[in-house]
Amino acid sequence: MIRNLVRRRRRLLAASLGVLLTLTALVAGAAAPAAAGSADRATIQAPTLRFDAIWEPGTDNRAWVHTWTAQDLLARNSELFNQGWRIDSLTAVKDINGEMRYNAIWKPGSGLSPVVIGWTEQQFFAQVSTYWSQGLRPWRINRYRHAGSFRYDAIFKPGTDGRRWVVDWTRADLLAEDAKMRAQGYRLIQATGVAQNNPISTDIRYVGIWMPGTDSRPTLLGGTWDEISQANGNHWVSGYRMKYLSSYLTNTGLVRYDAIWEPGTDGRPVIAGWNAAGFAAKNAEFWALGYRPTVLQSYLGPN
Repeated sequence: MIRNLVRRRRRLLAASLGVLLTLTALVAGAAAPAAAGSADRATIQAPTLRFDAIWEPGTDNRAWVHTWTAQDLLARNSELFNQGWRIDSLTAVKDINGEMRYNAIWKPGSGLSPVVIGWTEQQFFAQVSTYWSQGLRPWRINRYRHAGSFRYDAIFKPGTDGRRWVVDWTRADLLAEDAKMRAQGYRLIQATGVAQNNPISTDIRYVGIWMPGTDSRPTLLGGTWDEISQANGNHWVSGYRMKYLSSYLTNTGLVRYDAIWEPGTDGRPVIAGWNAAGFAAKNAEFWALGYRPTVLQSYLGPN
């Protein structure tokens, strides 16, 4: 099983690498994703664009893209929607020119799954209310400062549960709310730290979404790399696999991570802080081993 996270290229631990080589022999000849060669539309300088990603077991030919413009992403989403794919992961990154770019993953699906990008806070809150009355619930929410104000992206999916979601909360308040929600039978599916003043800030606020659940879902917010790595190893032994991962930069330029684990026994590869070329290479490798990307986010970091 692949039990360790990978931070930088060539830092796979020996035990994990041995398993990967064994699996390669079993799935030799598996096709790499067609999108791997064409998904990069970045104007960001390659040495400074860093990626975090999680792969899960899968055999579908899911589509993924990174650093696309909103216009290109929405056009692609319309095409894939008609082909039976639904957007499942959506994250944003600001390039060196101050323009917003987007990373996305589509999975097989049916039914409504609206996507909004770059909405103002007033527009977003109003749309959540509209969609809620139509039986749609927020699945993922991005919040970031752009052009002098906070903007929102979101994915909505069908649902009738009394889902809880919050934005602009401190870490302490989010953790306190999580304790209350757990007692009511809800579990976090997203917890994302957001710097209040781009690109780095001393003030980090959180986006959180809870759905009905009963498992003992571990969560770590604002952890260092060593803390996340240690937690992942401990949770792995206890039968949990990382489900969600995001990162942000502190005011001193250090990377901090937010993560959520769910019950599981599969081998689930995770990388953090890799450049675009490294991510593409690992994605092709993991794809051939029977894994598909389920989380993809990026940030501008040190060379």
